[in-house]
Amino acid sequence: MRVITHGEEPSTEGLDEHSVWSKVNGVWRPLYGSILERGVSIEWHDFQVDESFAWSESFHEESLEICLNYTGTGEMRSRSGTSKLSAGQVALYAVRAQKPVAGRDIDSMHRFVTVEMSADYLRTQFDAVMDGLLPGIKRFVDNPSRFEPWVDISVLPSNLLTIRMQMLEPPVNSAAMDSWYQGKILEVLAQTLFRPDKPVELFCHRHKRLNKERVERVKYLLERDLENPPTLEMLGREVDCSPFYLSRLFAEETGGSMPKYLRLKRVEKAAELMRERGMSVTEAAMAVGYSSLSAFQKAFTEQFGISPGIYAHKGAR
Repeated sequence: MRVITHGEEPSTEGLDEHSVWSKVNGVWRPLYGSILERGVSIEWHDFQVDESFAWSESFHEESLEICLNYTGTGEMRSRSGTSKLSAGQVALYAVRAQKPVAGRDIDSMHRFVTVEMSADYLRTQFDAVMDGLLPGIKRFVDNPSRFEPWVDISVLPSNLLTIRMQMLEPPVNSAAMDSWYQGKILEVLAQTLFRPDKPVELFCHRHKRLNKERVERVKYLLERDLENPPTLEMLGREVDCSPFYLSRLFAEETGGSMPKYLRLKRVEKAAELMRERGMSVTEAAMAVGYSSLSAFQKAFTEQFGISPGIYAHKGAR
């Protein structure tokens, strides 16, 4: 496991988790905070496992954790039963000395963000609106040392499907980083910890909302596997509409076709791989799904105004 930090001395918390994540092949990256020192932390995970892996060993006692699960599957068990965790879902789990049992499946690429919080942190943020929290969250905040550990898994809200890229590369000056991450944490909590309101929704408003959510989910599914993206028919089944309607809807919502969007995301990812990981042009092209080097070079040059060979050379200097 490759651990990436922000140049700070690792806390005791980080050293403890390092012993857990060192068992797997990939990246564990603390992004912000410390649950022991600040009552909240954000971490990025990107790894594979070749044998059974007890993910729950990384859980902190008397904490609430949120897992935004972008890819990979696993299983979580508590006294209330066993729940399967799939790609595109969010898991909430409260932990005390007796932790939920959680594992990650073998031969699956696991990519997810976790937000870990203490009861004191949640009480500070939401004391005035405690009655609006989900019942399990409220029980945890009221008595973090005696609550019943539990797990809740649901569909990842569409607004959080792309938040991982922002968290990995915050678009702000370093002096603003602390405030920016605090804002992102509250955005995640607001969309995952509260009971939903049930307002009367007009049909036209519901229609627009569902269409927007469909397009956001399609964008997420395309970006999740650039090398082998799902077909239009598969995407239609995933968002419950016909391929023809989905194609037209995507163009209306984004201003461009689905192939054009996929091409853009592929060359953007290829540029990142050459810039951040030092991949060659051929390696980057293959990693994002291009079998023809000439087609990749044409698409890359059209997007960036420079050939991938010159771009890679500049990035290596």
